[in-house]
Amino acid sequence: MLSINFWNILFTIINVLVIYWILDKLLFKRVMKVVTERKNDIKEKYDEVRRREEDAHKEKIKYMKKQDAAEEEAAKIIRNARIEADRIHDKRIADAAEEADKIRAKARVDAENTKQRNLDESREAISALAMMAAKKILENGGEADAAGKNS
Repeated sequence: MLSINFWNILFTIINVLVIYWILDKLLFKRVMKVVTERKNDIKEKYDEVRRREEDAHKEKIKYMKKQDAAEEEAAKIIRNARIEADRIHDKRIADAAEEADKIRAKARVDAENTKQRNLDESREAISALAMMAAKKILENGGEADAAGKNS
């Protein structure tokens, strides 16, 4: 049968402790070192990812602020351009109205001048006709006087 021998158990325990010590020195410490290094690498990479996410978030916020500022600037430029366009439009309308008034005033003056010229020409023509009629009357009157004296 099976017998339990004290020395056998003692040597088995000693063998287990020696094997554990050898494995600990040769294998476990190296494995634990590799595991620890890998754990540290993973932690560093995780920290780097977190830092990059934070940086990306900050950049996103900065970009959105710049975009908002650019949109506000664009709206301001469009608003100023519309105001300027309205001002130019109003000025052109005012200039056109002023030019139309000048053209009307010139047309009135030209019409008055033409009317006055026509009146002057008509008066001269009437005067010339009256002079010719007077001359004819005088000539006929002189002939009539001469005929009346002769008769």
